[in-house]
Amino acid sequence: MLSRLVHEHPKVLGLSEFFAGLDPSGFTGGEPDGAAFWELLSAPRLKPNTLLRKGVRVPEFEYPVGSGRYAAGDVPAISLMTLPPLTDDPDGLLDRIRDEVVRWPAAPLARQYVLLFDWLAAQFGRDVVIERSGASLRYLPELLTYFPAARFVFMYRDGPDCAMSMSRHPLPRLALLIQEIRGELGVDPFQVRDPAHAPRLPERLRPFTPDTLDATALARVDIPLDRFGALWSYATVRALEYLAGLPAGRLLHMSYDLLVADPVTELIRFGRFAAVPDAEEWARRVAGRVDAGRVGAADALTPEQAGELRRACAPGTRGIAEFLSQPLPAGN
Repeated sequence: MLSRLVHEHPKVLGLSEFFAGLDPSGFTGGEPDGAAFWELLSAPRLKPNTLLRKGVRVPEFEYPVGSGRYAAGDVPAISLMTLPPLTDDPDGLLDRIRDEVVRWPAAPLARQYVLLFDWLAAQFGRDVVIERSGASLRYLPELLTYFPAARFVFMYRDGPDCAMSMSRHPLPRLALLIQEIRGELGVDPFQVRDPAHAPRLPERLRPFTPDTLDATALARVDIPLDRFGALWSYATVRALEYLAGLPAGRLLHMSYDLLVADPVTELIRFGRFAAVPDAEEWARRVAGRVDAGRVGAADALTPEQAGELRRACAPGTRGIAEFLSQPLPAGN
């Protein structure tokens, strides 16, 4: 939602799911030259392309399969989610990025990212760059290391509601199944691919390797809600440990639930923090696009289900409450 609102500002370049699209090799370090950097940006990633090829519908996958150059299974990393919101011709933009970056000399990977962001901003006439990836808490330490001057927005949500949302989304569902598979095999099959993996798994897990992925099974397999709550808690608590070291000038904490309840106020606060030009005008113009119907999903649970989910979310809920009650470190 926030990415869509950011895209509507004429002076802000929104890079939606940029680092998520590069996973699991977006923070490999080193000093790649232009050709190596281009390979990192463009090489199709196994997991999302397997989902695409197997017909798993992921709303964030916006590449126009069927009318675009690439078939399902072969979509370049940054084409899958990041480029389509920027242009009606993601293939043409990809070509322009290639023609630019392959000429670059070797430089630290973090520097190459900044150069790319600057170049894209110039191409679109934008003054501010905002990257937002779902589930980016898992590589927060790398983001803090790669971008030591960047500002960070920590958007948090009611834990049980977030867990309910995760339970309906194919990516968190697959993530939890991969946890189980790693427990059986000792490896993530989407990082160490081997056709022999599936026969070694219990029957329940066999439809979830790259070679056997079944869209219907992924949608229907029973995964207890409390596992999504525990996943939310783990990611939240771990992230808060790193965020605690950021000075006030580099961190904004933002409640999704407050944003839905009072979008103008919260969007203005966000826009000012992110140095968005004319933040007030932008906030008032886009506030009506905030969907107020996506809160309270956990209210529909039975008392027993709600209790189990609240207990699973308790560490994350408690961590957020304690984090917000503490003054942030002083600094710029």
